[in-house]
Amino acid sequence: MGLFNCFSKKDKVENTKTIVSFVSYDDQISTFKSLGYEFDSEVTKEMILRDIHEMTWEEETEKFIAHNPYSILYYTFGWRDPNIKNYNYTNNCLWFDLDFFDPNIQYKWFMERLGAITNGEIQFTNISIQTDSNNWEWIEFKVNGIKKRWKLEKSGYVADHFVQRFSYLPTELQTKGKYTYFDNGGQQWVIDYATESEQKEFNHKTGLNREWLGEGNHFSDPPNE
Repeated sequence: MGLFNCFSKKDKVENTKTIVSFVSYDDQISTFKSLGYEFDSEVTKEMILRDIHEMTWEEETEKFIAHNPYSILYYTFGWRDPNIKNYNYTNNCLWFDLDFFDPNIQYKWFMERLGAITNGEIQFTNISIQTDSNNWEWIEFKVNGIKKRWKLEKSGYVADHFVQRFSYLPTELQTKGKYTYFDNGGQQWVIDYATESEQKEFNHKTGLNREWLGEGNHFSDPPNE
């Protein structure tokens, strides 16, 4: 999947609790490390700067990161590259965009990743995409051993309510953690997973206003089917 030029160059005020004008790249990395975020050993600073440059077209990329503390760099912990052995930069979170659901096999990949970031609390298995006689797509799977079938959209359309459904699972499964949501005002966003205390610590140390997935009006409500 390629990078899309849909990344906001300015934080939305409501998603930044504390306005900090400058934090160096290295200091941001240290803060993220203290929160449990660390890149795969094959991921280099050059790769991270490349990815952000391709997203923002900011020539002074490192300075741009420093002047937008945490909100830009956070995305990269959820990115991936087929040239590294483990593909994903980390197993902490996922950087995504609704446009990435085309082709529809990405629903399966997205679900697998949302299991991987929970450290085993939520496990998705037996995932398959089906299309019925009316051209509606469905995703069938098991979550922690429970069989489920979610309606998506007709072939060729993106089901944004698919993402919303994940916000209901922690309550149903009574997990310690819950899915979180963050965007910086652009089309792309980060889904993460945290306990109440981890969420509080993350927002305190970064000054970001990371929400619980399901809060706000980011995605549509799913159909009852």
